[in-house]
Amino acid sequence: MAKPQRNEPSVPMEPLGVEEIVAAVEEDIVLGRLNPRERLVEEDLMERFNGKRHIVRQALFQLETIGLVERIKNRGAFVKVYTPEEVEDLYAIRELLEVAGIEALPLPAPEGLLEKLRDIQRQHTAAVEQLDIRSIFRLNIAFHQVLFAASGNAYLSETINEFAQKTHAIRFAAITDLESLKKARDEHIAMIEAIEQQDRQRLRELCRQHIQPSKESYIKMYKLRLGHS
Repeated sequence: MAKPQRNEPSVPMEPLGVEEIVAAVEEDIVLGRLNPRERLVEEDLMERFNGKRHIVRQALFQLETIGLVERIKNRGAFVKVYTPEEVEDLYAIRELLEVAGIEALPLPAPEGLLEKLRDIQRQHTAAVEQLDIRSIFRLNIAFHQVLFAASGNAYLSETINEFAQKTHAIRFAAITDLESLKKARDEHIAMIEAIEQQDRQRLRELCRQHIQPSKESYIKMYKLRLGHS
């Protein structure tokens, strides 16, 4: 079986800004290049991103704010570790928010929504077939952002995106599992069909199911590896 593509990062020629550094480190965490509790050394980041110290520090602060990094006094910044209890609480909020997003979604679907979702999903399906994990990650985000933006409630969709981002430090446990990737792909396709058929109940249940594998994989990994370290 082919292994997922890791898409190793390259050292940029030009200095990167705060948002670009945040996106790159976030991707490293999700793709498993950076492990839970791994230290993020400012000097290493400055060299990698050809950045000034204050820019790197701002990026680390932002990563901490969104829940991907934790800074420990006199020790530095580390990839965030969530306890199983924290994971359960975080995903409970995600479920509440996403169900609210589905309830607010107009059915029949707003004009253009199905076409946008199908276009993104065609790309996502191709990425799964190619085991291109970076593209899978980015296209999955795009799919759900388009879906929940269609609720028409900008505050709700923004909050859904915020809590989804917090779970990026958790999702790495499932994103390199081929069966989980195929299941997520199939659920996306089923979501599009449910919207087309105006089946809100089916769509609601699919959204609930969709977030479970990453939660369950992380908790299992935590009990095996992180809970005793």
